[in-house]
Amino acid sequence: MPEVSSYEADTVERIKTNAEADKACKMFLALKQITARILKAVAKEYMPLEIDEIISLMDEPQVSENTVDPDVPSPVLHTGNSEDVSIDDGTRFYDIRFTARVPKGSGYVQMIINIEAQNKFDAAYSLIKRGIYYCSRLISGQYGTVFEHMDYGKIQKVYSIWICTHPVKEFEDSIRVYSLKKEMLYGERSSEDIEAKEAENYDLISLILVCLKNEDKHGLSENDLIHMLDISLLQNDKRDLKKILGEQYGIPMTREISERMINMCNISAGIYEDGEASGLAKGLAKGLAKGRAEGMAKGRAEGKATGKAEKELEIIKAMLRKNCTTQEISRLTDIPINKVEEIKKRVKS
Repeated sequence: MPEVSSYEADTVERIKTNAEADKACKMFLALKQITARILKAVAKEYMPLEIDEIISLMDEPQVSENTVDPDVPSPVLHTGNSEDVSIDDGTRFYDIRFTARVPKGSGYVQMIINIEAQNKFDAAYSLIKRGIYYCSRLISGQYGTVFEHMDYGKIQKVYSIWICTHPVKEFEDSIRVYSLKKEMLYGERSSEDIEAKEAENYDLISLILVCLKNEDKHGLSENDLIHMLDISLLQNDKRDLKKILGEQYGIPMTREISERMINMCNISAGIYEDGEASGLAKGLAKGLAKGRAEGMAKGRAEGKATGKAEKELEIIKAMLRKNCTTQEISRLTDIPINKVEEIKKRVKS
């Protein structure tokens, strides 16, 4: 077996730690006490409701441990958890997905909610377009389960809510909603009742970006939701977090909530400590992108690197030896999946 360099070992360990932190973050956000507060703050249908009522209307959130965009076709059309499969467009995995009812008249209507934890904001692609794509897939994925043939009247509204922990400066400390709106180019508007009835047929997509504060400004937002998420996702002192969530936001410290909170704090604290010791990662707040850059710098200092391509090859080979899947490697390193597949074939041959 070929010897694993210290750079490779450090890289794999860092990626593993960030994957654990990513999972802990998703598990925390999937708590109904947290998710209900997110819905109340950003979804107009839930704003008038109390937290306990919102919780009673929610199904159990499904958390995915898989990555997004493994372009592998499948004959299955749709599943009821965090996975969405299409014959023509491959599999998509959502961080958190669940259905929730909302009161309407004497009954209820059902909606589909997707929550994504996004650390890297200024990616090469547009996060807004990616969010709209997710909304579109959540709509088209209803064919065959929610409705069939031409029965489009049964389509359920979808929310895709992105929690952006480190947005670009222009977006920080803001909540932005992107949705379908009607614009009258000619003619007179109908009565309010008719307008409201018409809106039920086009108000089906809402993309929401919840952008937190950056760097040393965490916890300073005047918005309650942003403040709560700031201190929850980026706080590594579990005693302070437990006190703030309990006293300020009325979140009961049940065993499940405490365990997920402690797990997230422990991982976050470990990343901070390891980052200061090794220079590979200076905390969850710095994200995988910064850690990867520092790892490459260390590799070059050791005289083991001959460029970006060579380092990517080392990382992929090391992760393959750890039995990581193609999708996991692509997700955790930001290396395109087709490039990972190409290197994987070369390694096997």
